[in-house]
Amino acid sequence: MKHIIFIIAFICILGLSAFAQTAKSKVTALPTGIAGWSGEYSDKLLNDPIIKARLKKLLRSAGYASFMGSFETLTPISKDGDVLFASGCLIHACGHLESAIAIDVKANTIHAAIFNEEKETLYFNERGSKTPRSILDWAKDLEGKKSGN
Repeated sequence: MKHIIFIIAFICILGLSAFAQTAKSKVTALPTGIAGWSGEYSDKLLNDPIIKARLKKLLRSAGYASFMGSFETLTPISKDGDVLFASGCLIHACGHLESAIAIDVKANTIHAAIFNEEKETLYFNERGSKTPRSILDWAKDLEGKKSGN
């Protein structure tokens, strides 16, 4: 009898553990209609409560503060396939301190990067996904300007 109770308890624990992992791995959906935001200014992305919460989680507090600090000058959101992209820079420091965000609408992933002329570019990708081409091209362009290439 004790053996049966142990087996039932073990199965229940495994079931709860699997449920907790599934619930934990769920990602909040992107805002409705986001695929049509191309041409809007990047503050629409940055001020959206869903995106803001996910960015804070992705970048953590120190990274988020640095990211937002170098996003003072806004650019329009562009779209390449399923990926929305926008970048910004610290006022009077474009080319020195910049940030970029890319959102893969189809994959429901948010990506960010922080460029600092004096440091290595930092990349942040949700769920270990691959950095989108738009961010890589943005960073490559900034690196080229930094090194005078």
